[in-house]
Amino acid sequence: MSVQQYIARIDELLARPLTGGDAYHLVTLRQSRDFAPPNDDWDELIRISDEFEAELKDLAAALDARWGPHASLSMEDYAYAFLDQDDDELPPFFRELCESGYFGDLLYWRVGACLVAASVGHADKEEPVVLFAGVTASADGFPA
Repeated sequence: MSVQQYIARIDELLARPLTGGDAYHLVTLRQSRDFAPPNDDWDELIRISDEFEAELKDLAAALDARWGPHASLSMEDYAYAFLDQDDDELPPFFRELCESGYFGDLLYWRVGACLVAASVGHADKEEPVVLFAGVTASADGFPA
């Protein structure tokens, strides 16, 4: 898919209703193959991860041109809370990211009453690499 196709998918998310303060939508923009044995080629995993990060950078540049500069948010604290079984306190959007294994730093934009986020996730060394985007109506968990 191209960056323009990714943006079209994000626009579809923005057009969908978000009901309630905790409402969100996530979409996989691109997904690699898995890396479970016998497909555990670590050199290819690194190459694909770099490729997905480059696509995220291109997507961010296009969204920056559209909505202004993005902000970044580390998922580290959310990952620790999730892994410590303290996820009751996680905002629903961040709980879903953690449950999906999406611990990569988020790039995000404020778009009207919504927040649009994008990142690259890789749940486990054997799982696929995923470029994803999300839209949430809740700023809970995001810096003020």
